[in-house]
Amino acid sequence: MKLSDLFWIAAVLGAAIAMLLLLRLYKKLTPSSPEWVRKLAHLSTGALAICFPWIFSSPLPVYLVCGLSVLLLVSIRVFRPMHARLSGVLDAVDRNSWGEFYFPVSVAILFGLARGDKLLFVIPLLVLTFADAVGALLGTQYGKYGYHGMGGAKSLEGSVAFFTVAFLAVHVPLLLFTEMGRPQTLLVAIDIALIVTLLEAVAWRGLDNILIPLGVFLLLHIYSSMSIGLLFFRLVAAVLLLIFVLLYRSRTTLEGSALLASVLVLYASWALGGWHWLLAPAMLFATYSLFLPGKPAEIGKHNVYAVTCVASAGLLWIFLAKVDSLPELLFPYTTGYAMHLSMLGWTLICFRNPGKTPWRSGPLLVVQCWLLMFVPYLLAMGISLHSLEQTAIALGVCGVAFAAFCSLEPRTEGGFSVTPGRWIRQGALALLLTALMAGVEELR
Repeated sequence: MKLSDLFWIAAVLGAAIAMLLLLRLYKKLTPSSPEWVRKLAHLSTGALAICFPWIFSSPLPVYLVCGLSVLLLVSIRVFRPMHARLSGVLDAVDRNSWGEFYFPVSVAILFGLARGDKLLFVIPLLVLTFADAVGALLGTQYGKYGYHGMGGAKSLEGSVAFFTVAFLAVHVPLLLFTEMGRPQTLLVAIDIALIVTLLEAVAWRGLDNILIPLGVFLLLHIYSSMSIGLLFFRLVAAVLLLIFVLLYRSRTTLEGSALLASVLVLYASWALGGWHWLLAPAMLFATYSLFLPGKPAEIGKHNVYAVTCVASAGLLWIFLAKVDSLPELLFPYTTGYAMHLSMLGWTLICFRNPGKTPWRSGPLLVVQCWLLMFVPYLLAMGISLHSLEQTAIALGVCGVAFAAFCSLEPRTEGGFSVTPGRWIRQGALALLLTALMAGVEELR
């Protein structure tokens, strides 16, 4: 670390403190809304962070700046003298958010991952700094068509504004500072803007400050090496999945942000694994509500926690299958979705009929869910002795998962909870059993 780095560390921290003091004064002297003041702070710190590749000689001073920034933010919340002098800028909004803590963490991670490539660092921060701020402010001011998100209400207008600014934040730097052709930069920018708009829509408690920059960074790595034809195919697939989910929304129990999270899961499953890996999550999305007699809208809406629970084990198996070239992981992957389908189906059945007992109605439900998942599996993999053995094993494991869920998960007035704790337990159960299946399959 150079002497100049120490100077810039002090300058950056001094500028951050000065910014907080000035915005606090601005808030007192004007009738500005807390959201506007918070976004001004977001824009200021983002613009400051964008300069890091030009003022710091290595990652170490960036890590120090980000670490000291986190300590400063903690001290503002914890120590009364600091709270009295610097509060009211980042903590004045009427929602529980940890976004100010995630921001320096994401900057530090991003700087390390970029490895000196200025564009790989700057483009994700441009999206985070400007698209997030513009989307939030325009959505708050002009939003009329809202949807429910984990962190509160969001709007279609805000998401469109976010998409537009994100597109420009990716397209313009790629067009001006890379050797990519115009059609390629256009498609890369549209693809990335669409995916990170969905990420922003499903994030809660400030998690967008991590998901957006790291998502843009990862997608830049993936899309920059793709041909124009493949980029166009990816865009069409993403749009078709979005249209399918939105058209089918009335047959689901998912709230707005959970629907968009489902689009992300379906897209990631297809993009990473191919159409074989899309079958199971698409089948679950299309069929789970069939176990709920009547209109799904009458049940309380399921949120992003539910989608994350159902998709977490599956996304892990896709990742491992791609990293280690293990296509056989499609078997525990499909079985995991069959387990979740039976547990979700039973949850919906109990919602209508709280007096139902699993030991009488459960076996038929497990068989139905098993058939819905493994008939497509057999058609895709081909009918052979090995695939038939796998299918038979899956039926037994699904039965074990269903019995464990019904035995361990508490019921209140005959129904099951939809709290985060329930989804964590359900997700952990599916992950454990599919991990055991993957281990046994590896030994065979």
